[in-house]
Amino acid sequence: MIKRTFVYLILIAVFTTTAVSLNFYFGTMLSGRPVYPTPLASKSKVLLIPLDSRPPCVQYVEQLARLAEIQLILPPAELLDNYNQPAQQKALRSWLSNAITEADAAIISTDMLIHGGLLASRNSRGTPQDITETMDLLQQIHADNPHVKLYAFSIIPRLLLADNHNNGDYQKLVLKYSVLKDQVSSFENPLDIKMLATLEKKIPADILENYLALYQQNTQVNLKLVDLADKNVLAGMVLGQDDGQPFGLPNMEKQRLAHYVEQKENLGNKVFITRGTDEVALTLLGRHANLINQYRPRIYVAYSQPSVAEMVMPFMPHSILQTVHEKIALVNGVTVSNLEDADFVLYIHAGSRKITQAALTSAAKDITNLIRQGYKIALVDLSESYYANETVLPHLIKANADLTKLAAYAGWNTTSNSIGTAVTQGALFVGALQRADETNWLSLYTTQLTFLSERFVDDWYYQKDVQSVVNNELRAVKADPYNLGQYHSKTNELIGRMLDDRAQHFFHQNLAYRPIVFFSSTGKQDYRLTALHIKTQLPWDRTFEVKLEPELSIVQVKSK
Repeated sequence: MIKRTFVYLILIAVFTTTAVSLNFYFGTMLSGRPVYPTPLASKSKVLLIPLDSRPPCVQYVEQLARLAEIQLILPPAELLDNYNQPAQQKALRSWLSNAITEADAAIISTDMLIHGGLLASRNSRGTPQDITETMDLLQQIHADNPHVKLYAFSIIPRLLLADNHNNGDYQKLVLKYSVLKDQVSSFENPLDIKMLATLEKKIPADILENYLALYQQNTQVNLKLVDLADKNVLAGMVLGQDDGQPFGLPNMEKQRLAHYVEQKENLGNKVFITRGTDEVALTLLGRHANLINQYRPRIYVAYSQPSVAEMVMPFMPHSILQTVHEKIALVNGVTVSNLEDADFVLYIHAGSRKITQAALTSAAKDITNLIRQGYKIALVDLSESYYANETVLPHLIKANADLTKLAAYAGWNTTSNSIGTAVTQGALFVGALQRADETNWLSLYTTQLTFLSERFVDDWYYQKDVQSVVNNELRAVKADPYNLGQYHSKTNELIGRMLDDRAQHFFHQNLAYRPIVFFSSTGKQDYRLTALHIKTQLPWDRTFEVKLEPELSIVQVKSK
């Protein structure tokens, strides 16, 4: 795979050498003055209790909050989790009860307050007392601060047994058990029933009991949260589903919860069940921003191939189409059937090992033409095998597409992660753009392009290239990419150098000196990006995710 990735990157560079040279040459001939956009003013303050401390759960929300002109209030970092070290739940609950008075709204992970984060929730670390105190706290906060909109989210545990020393040998067996349990419930196949009984004998009783108890406890918590939404304690509630498949205990829980919600009146636009975890807080932020701005984004959905809509991607329990509908509804959006009626286009590409170069070229041509026609495109660039050569971005580069014109780009981790992020970024940017004037237009675009640059470098260059290269280097010296230990510092430095090299190449190839134009009361305003500086950090003691802090430099071109 590594060899194939390097060959592919070389081909991309060869294909675009001429375009890069011309773009850079003419760009350097431009004369202008550096500008320093003033940060967008805040219209609302939103408190966040994140799912955990990783960048998608904290940093992405903070960055898109700026795009939405929202000030995000975050807990002290020392109270949050750090990989295998859970957060300080009690201290967080105390902080929340005091800090809530500063906010107009709050987005709250109940898994953080109860268990201490996502990983801790997979082991059901929270006690019954933690559950009771969290539920009581939400009600007390609402009673004391009825003007504050409370949005909560809770995660249905993933299909796979939690990662720990005791579970390691039984993860595959428990997965088979979980899938069969759901299938037997649905189809009552005698052979499946017999196989299920056999599996039960192979799995230690305590491991199976803990696995079943995890879902039972989670269901009871989620039922209580739905009731709080029904009592108007919560202004909104999202039940996310962690990694899964079309069958399994998580789906059985989801169905029970969906049925319970359906029995309640007036919860159709208040309680949402969706797939995904890390992006849920982000989409809730998008929903809150759109509601306070009385904005309902009109979204036209396009697929790179007709078959993409019905694909079931890895770690997903259902089709891409269903995930698209969930995320659009969650951000208060609506799909439109006419391209001309759309605020932006949600363009979904999903590559697989069967994808042809002709199909990728065709998708890139389609996207490039839409950009040239002035349509705002939120691009989701998925890969079934997580391979670089299944994605469309390199072909957009080859087509010399103006990537600065994208309303969003996402291709990180799972299908739900990417779609949720792209829908939210697209909705927030296009909505803000419609409200923008000459006083904040440049700040809006700078904020947008900063996040967009980060997505290109992280979602494509890190996850499709650098991460796998570094992991292989670590394994070659008998180091564990999921437990770096003494290799943390050197790995961090290596990743920093590799990403900086790729980021600079990508920036000058695709973003530098592209015209960013605004027509103000004084005439045409022409701006160009001139530099990208990026800081890199491994937030946890593993290579699975990276934290990037990009900074763009911009000049205003002198009128002739």
